Amino acid sequence: MIPFDFAYYQPSSLAEAGGLFAELAAQGKEPMYYAGGTEIISFSRLYQLFPRAVIDIKKIAECNMLEQKNGKLVIGAAKTLSQIQESNVFPLLSWCSGRVADHTMRNKITLGGNICSRIPYREAVLALLVSDSEIIIWGKQGLKKVGLNQVFHQTLLLEPGEIVVQLVIDQEVTRVPFTSTKQTMDGLVHYPQDRIGYPVVSIAALKKKNQINFAFSGVCSFPFRSTEVESFLNNPSLPWDEKIHQVAEKLPAEIINDMEGSADYREFVLKNMLSDIVKRLEG
Repeated sequence: MIPFDFAYYQPSSLAEAGGLFAELAAQGKEPMYYAGGTEIISFSRLYQLFPRAVIDIKKIAECNMLEQKNGKLVIGAAKTLSQIQESNVFPLLSWCSGRVADHTMRNKITLGGNICSRIPYREAVLALLVSDSEIIIWGKQGLKKVGLNQVFHQTLLLEPGEIVVQLVIDQEVTRVPFTSTKQTMDGLVHYPQDRIGYPVVSIAALKKKNQINFAFSGVCSFPFRSTEVESFLNNPSLPWDEKIHQVAEKLPAEIINDMEGSADYREFVLKNMLSDIVKRLEG
């Protein structure tokens, strides 16, 4: 139960949602968009969020699309992780989505919500980063489409009032070799439903045009795909063992050191995982 009163709105169009946000923000009500609402409930219970108005985007048609058209896969931001996992239209995304929380929570957590989450792991975004997905955002100037890697830097960079509408993936990428591995405190997760828990390390990787794209969660305090890490790991002049041994020096931030796993342990798991991934994708 949320321990304070708030207003609830359910617009049927992007323009209506954006108009409501602007109006409510002008009234000082600190509005928030939502579709699943799991984090709003959790953080409000902990008195870490105090929205005086919430705007539910589930009834907006564009946010609920799941279609394959003209060589593109389009997924609405309000689609739940369970819906995406069960559709299996993008197997790597299904794997990453299927290892977030438990089945009951995945019935509520949406793709857009996971990307915009305050929780540092946000594992669904890994598949979207390595696949060079595009994101469609609605704002004051209407719709815009940009590469997700251009606007996701530790977190998704949105202007106040902007709405994540859809993710667009090239269908060719959904058919390339891939792998996804996750280690929790309880052990290695082999299948999406295998274990529940925050990752000590989680890696998504796919092989595209003789290069392996990597994205990571649980290593640093944010999920990332690093150009420096990827270029280093794909450097053909060095053997894989040597590159993996040195990879920690290329990370974009310090390795997390907390109750889920020490920095040394996370580095050890990271290197072992990378060795396994290379064996799978390089044969």
